[in-house]
Amino acid sequence: MDLTQIVLLSIIIILSIFLVILGVQLYFVLRDLRLSLKRMNHFFDEANQLVDEVKKPIAKAGTLVTALTTGAGIVNILKGFKERKKNE
Repeated sequence: MDLTQIVLLSIIIILSIFLVILGVQLYFVLRDLRLSLKRMNHFFDEANQLVDEVKKPIAKAGTLVTALTTGAGIVNILKGFKERKKNE
């Protein structure tokens, strides 16, 4: 083998070693990224559950206010009928 082939072979071997090391490092980075994404997903699920728990009483309070408003409207209508009967 002449000098050019030896240099090319050594460069190919060195680049192959670097690519293997880079591949292993990339594997570890992607594994850590996957674990981080799982933790974030768990965090978002818990936050969603918390929001749902807070939303339930607020929705019930809104329903109560709507019911009271409707009741007040019905009372006003009945008072109007009562006043009309008195005037007649």
